[in-house]
Amino acid sequence: MNLLRATRRQLRRRRIGALQLYVGVIFVILFFPIVVLVLFSFVRSGDMRFPITGFTLSWYREVFSDSSVLSGIVTSLEVALFVGLIVTVIGTPAVMLLSRSRFRGSGAVTALILAPATLPGIVLGVSLLNLFGDLKMTLSLVTVTVGQVIYCIPFFYLIVNARLRNFDRQLEEAAMDLGAGPFQRFRRVIAPLTAPAILGATLVVLALSWDEFQITFFTIGDQSTLPLVIWSRARRVIDPSVNAIGALMIAGSLVIVLITRRFIVDSYS
Repeated sequence: MNLLRATRRQLRRRRIGALQLYVGVIFVILFFPIVVLVLFSFVRSGDMRFPITGFTLSWYREVFSDSSVLSGIVTSLEVALFVGLIVTVIGTPAVMLLSRSRFRGSGAVTALILAPATLPGIVLGVSLLNLFGDLKMTLSLVTVTVGQVIYCIPFFYLIVNARLRNFDRQLEEAAMDLGAGPFQRFRRVIAPLTAPAILGATLVVLALSWDEFQITFFTIGDQSTLPLVIWSRARRVIDPSVNAIGALMIAGSLVIVLITRRFIVDSYS
Protein backbone atom coordinates (compact mmCIF):
# COMPACT_ATOMS: atom_id res chain seq x y z
CA MET A 1 0.00 0.00 0.00
CA ASN A 2 2.81 2.41 0.91
CA LEU A 3 4.63 1.47 -2.28
CA LEU A 4 1.51 2.28 -4.32
CA ARG A 5 1.17 5.69 -2.67
CA ALA A 6 4.84 6.45 -3.24
CA THR A 7 4.48 5.49 -6.89
CA ARG A 8 1.47 7.78 -7.29
CA ARG A 9 3.35 10.69 -5.70
CA GLN A 10 6.27 10.15 -8.06
CA LEU A 11 3.96 10.09 -11.07
CA ARG A 12 2.32 13.33 -9.92
CA ARG A 13 5.73 14.99 -9.59
CA ARG A 14 6.69 13.87 -13.07
CA ARG A 15 3.42 15.19 -14.50
CA ILE A 16 4.02 18.56 -12.83
CA GLY A 17 7.56 18.64 -14.21
CA ALA A 18 6.36 17.80 -17.73
CA LEU A 19 3.65 20.47 -17.47
CA GLN A 20 6.19 23.08 -16.36
CA LEU A 21 8.45 22.13 -19.27
CA TYR A 22 5.54 22.38 -21.70
CA VAL A 23 4.51 25.81 -20.38
CA GLY A 24 8.14 26.96 -20.55
CA VAL A 25 8.43 25.93 -24.20
CA ILE A 26 5.19 27.73 -25.06
CA PHE A 27 6.44 30.91 -23.36
CA VAL A 28 9.72 30.73 -25.27
CA ILE A 29 7.89 30.34 -28.59
CA LEU A 30 5.58 33.26 -27.78
CA PHE A 31 8.08 35.74 -26.38
CA PHE A 32 11.39 34.94 -28.10
CA PRO A 33 10.54 37.07 -31.19
CA ILE A 34 9.63 39.99 -28.91
CA VAL A 35 12.89 39.64 -26.98
CA VAL A 36 14.87 39.57 -30.25
CA LEU A 37 13.07 42.69 -31.50
CA VAL A 38 13.80 44.63 -28.30
CA LEU A 39 17.41 43.40 -28.29
CA PHE A 40 18.11 44.53 -31.86
CA SER A 41 16.56 47.92 -31.16
CA PHE A 42 19.76 48.62 -29.16
CA VAL A 43 22.29 47.15 -31.64
CA ARG A 44 24.78 49.75 -32.80
CA SER A 45 25.49 48.41 -36.28
CA GLY A 46 21.85 48.18 -37.34
CA ASP A 47 22.45 44.69 -38.74
CA MET A 48 19.73 42.40 -37.43
CA ARG A 49 21.92 39.35 -37.07
CA PHE A 50 24.32 37.74 -34.64
CA PRO A 51 26.98 38.27 -33.34
CA ILE A 52 26.14 41.63 -31.79
CA THR A 53 28.99 44.13 -31.96
CA GLY A 54 27.75 46.82 -29.58
CA PHE A 55 24.78 48.68 -28.13
CA THR A 56 23.45 52.19 -28.58
CA LEU A 57 20.40 54.40 -28.04
CA SER A 58 20.82 56.14 -31.38
CA TRP A 59 17.84 54.37 -32.96
CA TYR A 60 15.57 55.66 -30.20
CA ARG A 61 16.95 59.17 -30.66
CA GLU A 62 16.24 58.87 -34.38
CA VAL A 63 12.68 57.76 -33.66
CA PHE A 64 11.94 60.66 -31.32
CA SER A 65 13.38 63.15 -33.79
CA ASP A 66 11.27 61.81 -36.69
CA SER A 67 8.14 63.90 -37.24
CA SER A 68 6.25 61.07 -38.99
CA VAL A 69 6.74 58.76 -36.00
CA LEU A 70 5.70 61.44 -33.51
CA SER A 71 2.66 62.23 -35.64
CA GLY A 72 1.78 58.51 -35.72
CA ILE A 73 2.06 58.28 -31.94
CA VAL A 74 -0.20 61.31 -31.45
CA THR A 75 -2.74 59.98 -33.96
CA SER A 76 -2.80 56.54 -32.35
CA LEU A 77 -3.34 58.08 -28.93
CA GLU A 78 -6.15 60.32 -30.20
CA VAL A 79 -7.95 57.42 -31.85
CA ALA A 80 -7.45 55.15 -28.83
CA LEU A 81 -8.82 57.74 -26.41
CA PHE A 82 -11.90 58.46 -28.52
CA VAL A 83 -12.52 54.74 -29.09
CA GLY A 84 -12.19 54.01 -25.37
CA LEU A 85 -14.57 56.84 -24.47
CA ILE A 86 -17.21 55.90 -27.06
CA VAL A 87 -17.07 52.17 -26.30
CA THR A 88 -17.44 52.85 -22.57
CA VAL A 89 -20.39 55.21 -23.06
CA ILE A 90 -22.17 52.85 -25.47
CA GLY A 91 -21.15 49.54 -23.95
CA THR A 92 -21.87 50.18 -20.28
CA PRO A 93 -25.67 50.65 -20.54
CA ALA A 94 -25.85 47.86 -23.16
CA VAL A 95 -24.14 45.30 -20.96
CA MET A 96 -26.13 46.47 -17.92
CA LEU A 97 -29.38 45.88 -19.78
CA LEU A 98 -28.49 42.56 -21.40
CA SER A 99 -26.86 40.99 -18.34
CA ARG A 100 -29.54 42.00 -15.84
CA SER A 101 -32.71 41.33 -17.80
CA ARG A 102 -34.08 38.90 -20.35
CA PHE A 103 -36.46 39.99 -23.08
CA ARG A 104 -37.54 38.73 -26.46
CA GLY A 105 -34.63 39.08 -28.85
CA SER A 106 -31.97 39.64 -26.15
CA GLY A 107 -30.03 36.61 -27.38
CA ALA A 108 -30.01 37.96 -30.94
CA VAL A 109 -28.84 41.38 -29.72
CA THR A 110 -26.00 39.77 -27.75
CA ALA A 111 -24.99 37.74 -30.80
CA LEU A 112 -24.88 40.89 -32.92
CA ILE A 113 -22.70 42.65 -30.34
CA LEU A 114 -20.24 39.74 -30.22
CA ALA A 115 -20.22 39.09 -33.99
CA PRO A 116 -17.33 41.48 -34.87
CA ALA A 117 -15.00 39.55 -32.55
CA THR A 118 -15.58 36.38 -34.61
CA LEU A 119 -14.67 38.02 -37.94
CA PRO A 120 -11.10 38.33 -39.26
CA GLY A 121 -9.90 41.91 -39.11
CA ILE A 122 -9.32 42.06 -42.85
CA VAL A 123 -12.92 40.98 -43.55
CA LEU A 124 -14.29 43.63 -41.18
CA GLY A 125 -11.98 46.25 -42.67
CA VAL A 126 -13.01 45.54 -46.28
CA SER A 127 -16.69 45.49 -45.27
CA LEU A 128 -16.38 48.88 -43.60
CA LEU A 129 -14.50 50.27 -46.59
CA ASN A 130 -17.37 49.23 -48.87
CA LEU A 131 -19.92 50.66 -46.43
CA PHE A 132 -18.18 54.03 -46.19
CA GLY A 133 -17.88 54.10 -49.98
CA ASP A 134 -21.59 53.45 -50.41
CA LEU A 135 -22.36 56.20 -47.91
CA LYS A 136 -20.01 58.60 -49.77
CA MET A 137 -18.01 59.15 -46.57
CA THR A 138 -14.47 60.46 -46.86
CA LEU A 139 -11.98 58.20 -45.11
CA SER A 140 -10.54 59.95 -42.06
CA LEU A 141 -9.92 59.47 -38.37
CA VAL A 142 -13.70 59.48 -37.91
CA THR A 143 -14.10 56.36 -40.06
CA VAL A 144 -11.16 54.74 -38.27
CA THR A 145 -12.80 55.46 -34.92
CA VAL A 146 -16.12 54.00 -36.09
CA GLY A 147 -14.40 50.85 -37.32
CA GLN A 148 -12.42 50.35 -34.14
CA VAL A 149 -15.48 50.96 -31.95
CA ILE A 150 -17.30 48.16 -33.78
CA TYR A 151 -14.27 45.90 -33.31
CA CYS A 152 -13.69 46.69 -29.62
CA ILE A 153 -17.25 46.62 -28.24
CA PRO A 154 -17.39 42.77 -27.98
CA PHE A 155 -14.28 42.68 -25.77
CA PHE A 156 -15.66 45.40 -23.49
CA TYR A 157 -18.97 43.54 -23.28
CA LEU A 158 -17.38 40.20 -22.36
CA ILE A 159 -15.24 41.65 -19.56
CA VAL A 160 -17.98 43.71 -17.90
CA ASN A 161 -20.60 40.99 -18.41
CA ALA A 162 -18.38 38.48 -16.60
CA ARG A 163 -18.27 40.84 -13.60
CA LEU A 164 -22.01 41.45 -13.59
CA ARG A 165 -22.75 37.72 -13.68
CA ASN A 166 -20.96 37.42 -10.31
CA PHE A 167 -22.75 40.45 -8.90
CA ASP A 168 -24.56 39.76 -5.62
CA ARG A 169 -28.16 40.82 -6.28
CA GLN A 170 -28.92 40.70 -2.56
CA LEU A 171 -26.99 43.95 -2.14
CA GLU A 172 -29.30 45.65 -4.60
CA GLU A 173 -32.34 44.11 -2.91
CA ALA A 174 -31.14 45.40 0.45
CA ALA A 175 -30.85 48.88 -1.04
CA MET A 176 -34.42 48.54 -2.34
CA ASP A 177 -35.60 47.56 1.13
CA LEU A 178 -33.97 50.71 2.48
CA GLY A 179 -35.96 52.82 0.02
CA ALA A 180 -33.32 53.45 -2.66
CA GLY A 181 -34.68 54.19 -6.12
CA PRO A 182 -33.24 52.88 -9.40
CA PHE A 183 -30.80 55.79 -9.80
CA GLN A 184 -29.66 55.60 -6.17
CA ARG A 185 -29.14 51.83 -6.44
CA PHE A 186 -27.04 52.31 -9.52
CA ARG A 187 -25.00 55.18 -8.06
CA ARG A 188 -24.45 53.75 -4.58
CA VAL A 189 -24.37 49.97 -5.15
CA ILE A 190 -23.94 48.88 -8.76
CA ALA A 191 -21.53 51.54 -10.03
CA PRO A 192 -18.95 51.29 -7.19
CA LEU A 193 -18.82 47.49 -7.44
CA THR A 194 -18.57 47.36 -11.23
CA ALA A 195 -16.34 50.42 -11.75
CA PRO A 196 -13.04 48.45 -11.62
CA ALA A 197 -14.30 46.03 -14.29
CA ILE A 198 -15.54 48.90 -16.48
CA LEU A 199 -12.24 50.75 -16.14
CA GLY A 200 -10.29 47.56 -16.80
CA ALA A 201 -12.37 46.86 -19.91
CA THR A 202 -11.79 50.42 -21.10
CA LEU A 203 -8.03 49.94 -20.73
CA VAL A 204 -8.26 46.71 -22.73
CA VAL A 205 -10.03 48.67 -25.47
CA LEU A 206 -7.23 51.28 -25.38
CA ALA A 207 -4.63 48.52 -25.81
CA LEU A 208 -6.56 46.96 -28.71
CA SER A 209 -6.97 50.31 -30.45
CA TRP A 210 -3.34 51.33 -29.83
CA ASP A 211 -1.90 48.55 -32.00
CA GLU A 212 -4.84 47.79 -34.34
CA PHE A 213 -3.69 47.59 -37.97
CA GLN A 214 -6.03 45.73 -40.33
CA ILE A 215 -9.21 47.74 -39.81
CA THR A 216 -7.22 50.97 -39.63
CA PHE A 217 -5.48 50.19 -42.93
CA PHE A 218 -8.79 50.01 -44.81
CA THR A 219 -10.60 52.88 -43.09
CA ILE A 220 -8.01 55.63 -42.67
CA GLY A 221 -7.44 58.58 -44.96
CA ASP A 222 -4.22 60.52 -45.49
CA GLN A 223 -3.07 60.24 -41.85
CA SER A 224 -1.17 57.37 -40.30
CA THR A 225 -1.30 55.70 -36.93
CA LEU A 226 1.84 54.21 -35.43
CA PRO A 227 1.21 50.65 -36.74
CA LEU A 228 0.82 52.09 -40.26
CA VAL A 229 4.09 53.98 -39.88
CA ILE A 230 5.82 50.71 -38.99
CA TRP A 231 4.23 48.93 -41.94
CA SER A 232 5.20 51.65 -44.42
CA ARG A 233 8.83 51.49 -43.29
CA ALA A 234 9.14 47.72 -43.02
CA ARG A 235 7.77 47.03 -46.51
CA ARG A 236 10.37 49.26 -48.22
CA VAL A 237 13.63 48.36 -46.52
CA ILE A 238 14.89 46.76 -43.32
CA ASP A 239 15.12 49.83 -41.09
CA PRO A 240 16.65 49.34 -37.60
CA SER A 241 14.49 52.19 -36.27
CA VAL A 242 11.45 49.95 -36.83
CA ASN A 243 12.72 47.77 -33.98
CA ALA A 244 12.82 50.80 -31.70
CA ILE A 245 9.27 51.80 -32.71
CA GLY A 246 8.10 48.23 -32.10
CA ALA A 247 9.77 48.17 -28.70
CA LEU A 248 8.01 51.41 -27.75
CA MET A 249 4.66 49.97 -28.83
CA ILE A 250 5.30 46.83 -26.77
CA ALA A 251 6.22 48.97 -23.76
CA GLY A 252 3.03 51.01 -24.11
CA SER A 253 0.87 47.90 -24.44
CA LEU A 254 2.62 46.28 -21.47
CA VAL A 255 1.93 49.29 -19.25
CA ILE A 256 -1.74 49.23 -20.21
CA VAL A 257 -1.96 45.47 -19.61
CA LEU A 258 -0.37 45.74 -16.15
CA ILE A 259 -2.73 48.53 -15.14
CA THR A 260 -5.68 46.60 -16.58
CA ARG A 261 -4.76 43.48 -14.63
CA ARG A 262 -4.83 45.44 -11.39
CA PHE A 263 -8.34 46.77 -11.99
CA ILE A 264 -9.73 43.46 -13.26
CA VAL A 265 -8.29 41.52 -10.31
CA ASP A 266 -9.72 44.11 -7.90
CA SER A 267 -13.14 43.76 -9.50
CA TYR A 268 -13.25 40.03 -8.74
CA SER A 269 -11.68 40.13 -5.28
